[in-house]
Amino acid sequence: MNRAQIALFGLVTTVALAADAKITRTGTPSVTFQASGPAGMKIVGTTSDLDVDDQGGKVVIRVPLRNLTTGIALRDDHMRNKYLQVGSYPNAELTVDRASINFPPPPGDGSTQGDANGTMAIHGQTHNVSFHYILARTSGVLRVRGVTHLNISDYGISVPSYLGVTVKPDIDVEVQFTATE
Repeated sequence: MNRAQIALFGLVTTVALAADAKITRTGTPSVTFQASGPAGMKIVGTTSDLDVDDQGGKVVIRVPLRNLTTGIALRDDHMRNKYLQVGSYPNAELTVDRASINFPPPPGDGSTQGDANGTMAIHGQTHNVSFHYILARTSGVLRVRGVTHLNISDYGISVPSYLGVTVKPDIDVEVQFTATE
């Protein structure tokens, strides 16, 4: 092999290995949902519970729902137990084909963004979902941000209502986490 062939082989091998590198979550993630109701009412729920399972061809982002909070204990209890039923359905789970995500090219710094599709499982039901993502690699660390819009009625979740105030079934979800490959 001449030098050019060796260099080309090295480059192809490096890119192939990086494409197969597993994603491992690091740091403290952030998961936020925003719901709305009458008269401009906004409800924001958050958790820092998030797991990433890179299965090679698929990436699974799992959010345990048991620690999801909105800042009001009674509302949190109703959300977890009456509506989400976390005893029976403890997680929300997004599964994405890894090939549908455009990762920044290794080994340097860079960012990409795009729209992709996956399947979302919540409350025992699974549906196709589209989402927007931004990936930024800095010094070997991936910063991941994803946003999507869901209708909880699609997942068999009753529309929350308390003392005559009913929340709209549409929610916006944002997930942020850091990872290494």
